[in-house]
Amino acid sequence: MPYRFAVAALLGLASLASAQDSPAPPPAPPAPPPLPPATAGAPGAKAVDDFDHDAHMHASRERHLKSMETSGVHYQRGYWSYGDYKHNIDGVDTPHGCAAACEADEGCLHWNFHVVSHSCSLKGEASGHDDGVPDWISGNAKRYINRPKSSTEL
Repeated sequence: MPYRFAVAALLGLASLASAQDSPAPPPAPPAPPPLPPATAGAPGAKAVDDFDHDAHMHASRERHLKSMETSGVHYQRGYWSYGDYKHNIDGVDTPHGCAAACEADEGCLHWNFHVVSHSCSLKGEASGHDDGVPDWISGNAKRYINRPKSSTEL
C-alpha cells in the first residue's frame, strides 16, 4: 500500500508540475460592439433625422427677404436664368453682399443668392426670371434698371 501511495503522490506532483508549465488559456473574446440604432424605414424604427429641410429653407428665405426690406437695393424672390457670368463669389454670404458684388462688377446686370447655401452668382444679360424658385433671392444692378430701353423692350 505504501508503494501505491508513493506512486499516486508522484503522479500528482507530476501533473501539478505539468499544469504549471502549460500556457494559460486564452482570454475571453471581447464583447461584441453594440448594435447601431435602427435606421429610418426599418420596422419599428424612429426617424433618425427629424430636421425639416423645407421649413429651414422657407425660414431662411423669409429672414433674408426681411433683411433686404430697408436696403434700398432691388431684390425679389426667384432666380435669373441664363446669362451666367460668375459663380460662388468668394466672401459673399448675404444677399446684401451679393448685390454689392454685382454693383462693383461692370459686367454684372443681375445677381442670384441661394438662401440655404449662401452662394452668390452674378449674371450678365439674362433671358428670364423665375419667381417660382423658393430657395433663391435675386436682384438687378442699378446699371440694368437705369439703362436705356431698346426698341424691342418698349
